[in-house]
Amino acid sequence: MKIQGRDCTLTVLKDGEFVPLPYSEETVRVTSKGYAMPSCIGRRSREICIETGKLIQGCFVTRLEYLCAKALFLLLFYYEQTFDLYADRIFEKIIYKNVLIKSFELRGQNGEAFKLRMDLQGAENFYTDNWGPLVPALPWGDFDNLKQPRTYFFDGHCITADLKVLPLVYRFELYGRFGETVSCKIKLYFPLSKEHSPVKNKIEKLSIVMDVTDGVSLDLYDLVPESVLADINCADTVLCYQSFYVTGIVVFNVRNQNEMLQIVL
Repeated sequence: MKIQGRDCTLTVLKDGEFVPLPYSEETVRVTSKGYAMPSCIGRRSREICIETGKLIQGCFVTRLEYLCAKALFLLLFYYEQTFDLYADRIFEKIIYKNVLIKSFELRGQNGEAFKLRMDLQGAENFYTDNWGPLVPALPWGDFDNLKQPRTYFFDGHCITADLKVLPLVYRFELYGRFGETVSCKIKLYFPLSKEHSPVKNKIEKLSIVMDVTDGVSLDLYDLVPESVLADINCADTVLCYQSFYVTGIVVFNVRNQNEMLQIVL
């Protein structure tokens, strides 16, 4: 992301490790909370807002690659633990301390990069700070050697439902919200066809391949359809979607020669 031709940066700090993000959007801000006091009846006075405190609101959207994907899914796993967010917006450098994740959305469009959005909120003891003079620049990738990590792209032909490869899922959206428990919901967008008939029963396991080379994938268990699709007699291609409640677990997998990792939400 650039402002006046210069690169802005957004970096997560968790357990002493900095993870720069290849983000594309960021709206994290400190806002006021309080209540409004209406004007007196019969007098020409404005409504007054009584401020009772501050809170953090906003989100960021980032592409996924090997290092940041693992780090961000670990943040989702430890959603009750706080982390710090370093934002360099060129005109200001600010640190958001003790941030929590409120919800997330992982989406993919066929042939395009995976995008992960995280909605943030502040813990009760949150505060902001300025970058000290000893804090270095935190760019994403190795810009000195012009070697950037490889971004993961979604292939709509690499989704399986109960070990059956679906013909084409040209888009998906996975939503997650954190409260007392983690609740997830996924939407699958696909052309209606005989090969991909309407799903009436639950899917025991849905697998999404994120990257074959690094062995990164996502498994969702016990998907219950929110509604039932009806087949139609039409000569043209009909685009549709179906929503599922994820009543089981969500597992982020890394399986390659160097690492075996599972993160269970």
